[in-house]
Amino acid sequence: MSQIGIGIIGGGGIAAEGHISGYLTDPRCKVVALWDMDDAKVREQAQRLGVADVVFCTSLEELLSRDDIQAVSVCTPDHLHGEHAHAALRAGKHVLCEKPMTTTREDAARLVQDVRDTGLVFLVGQIVHHQPDYQAMVAAYQAGEIGEAWLAESDYISDMRRYYGPDGQTPWRTDQRAPQDILLGGGSHSMGVMMWALGSKVKQVFAYANHKAEPTLPINDCYLVALTFENGTIGKLIAASGNRGAAPTGGRLVLYGTKGTLWGSKIYRNNSELKQTEVVRDFKEEFKEHKPIVQGTRQVQHWAEQCTHFLDCIEGKARPVTSVEEGARIIAALCAAIESAHTGKPVDVDNEF
Repeated sequence: MSQIGIGIIGGGGIAAEGHISGYLTDPRCKVVALWDMDDAKVREQAQRLGVADVVFCTSLEELLSRDDIQAVSVCTPDHLHGEHAHAALRAGKHVLCEKPMTTTREDAARLVQDVRDTGLVFLVGQIVHHQPDYQAMVAAYQAGEIGEAWLAESDYISDMRRYYGPDGQTPWRTDQRAPQDILLGGGSHSMGVMMWALGSKVKQVFAYANHKAEPTLPINDCYLVALTFENGTIGKLIAASGNRGAAPTGGRLVLYGTKGTLWGSKIYRNNSELKQTEVVRDFKEEFKEHKPIVQGTRQVQHWAEQCTHFLDCIEGKARPVTSVEEGARIIAALCAAIESAHTGKPVDVDNEF
């Protein structure tokens, strides 16, 4: 079988670096072409990663018109994901789209329809879903190891200063014309992992927000969101970009269940004989020797594992771990939370796609 031709939409940044590096580990594909509005930046990245022989396209249309490209990664700034993924699908390309899938519910709904119309593969780049420790935690919950969850929590509390401003690693995040909303950009990790673990949609949200921690970001930098899920679980999500020290929370997945608790990557249960709580599984310990395949990128994450899964989906060997419908429901819940923070009222989530 001939190699799957890959196009990268939005080169030069952290995500593109991870995607290019990830594709380079899989012989089933070849990175054929790159496009970004900043041509110098994308050329420097390609040279550094060892793909300088690729085609540097002068426009998105040029890249999408190539017959030797069957699939693309969308690695542009958040607010462009919907536009660029839509164009790629309509050009007949399979799509791996970085999170957040879009920044509006309307764009998310359009992508759902695009995928239904074309039958193409669409994978949302929820990178945490490709970490084996989180896969094991989700599997443990779904196997009943802590019973039924009655409360879920997930936090994304970060110091984003190295990314912000004109000299930051990704300066678009604080561009006054379209700054990144931390609830969408970071909170998509948290919302995605809770929905993944619980296997349930968010029914209603109520959110508070402020802008006190990170002055470089021109919009709200901290959100606290209360959630109700359709299965009756209630939840809490925090997304913040102005952290100046440690964030000693339970992490991206905390589940309180009827038989035990998943907190801090450990499962706790009450020992009735000892009359105390004990750790029955430690996922950090179980995966302490594990390292992502891709090393040496600006963010060491499971890029190769994500790219491999995308290729498996294209070949019909797997179904997207985060489908376009699931991605749309993440966006619907987050956009409802942003609305709630502005209005001061609870908002029902429209999950019909």
